[in-house]
Amino acid sequence: MSPATRQTPYEILLAEDNPADVTLVREALKNQGLSCTLHIVRDGAQAIAFVQDRDKVKGSPQLDLVLLDMHLPKYDGQEIMTRLRATEHCAQTPIIVMTSSVSPADYEAAEKHAAMHYFQKPSSLTQFMRLGRIVQDVLDKEISK
Repeated sequence: MSPATRQTPYEILLAEDNPADVTLVREALKNQGLSCTLHIVRDGAQAIAFVQDRDKVKGSPQLDLVLLDMHLPKYDGQEIMTRLRATEHCAQTPIIVMTSSVSPADYEAAEKHAAMHYFQKPSSLTQFMRLGRIVQDVLDKEISK
């Protein structure tokens, strides 16, 4: 099914503790014209609980994408990706890692858990808006499988 013929909004989990970055992500998705239900969690414990709840409830909508900040309170991105990949229904959900970190360890963790993209948060609004295109590209790639 092509994105143009999709009848339901995408289900996207955003795990981000910075309110300004949440606003920027919303704007990037809006600028791209993506129809989505954006579920926002502000720490690692909430992210893990959200994914586990989705995994337990039969008939809950499938997550189409996870936008994951690597450095969250309570549990970090690596722990969240490990838990996500261990679930039955979310194990194959694409992940876009978002971080302001330049740490090689963060990049390696993203690769280890098969993140689809590693987005280093830029300092300019124009560069941050590229995230919308990246999200669209990842969703298009998943739909064409």
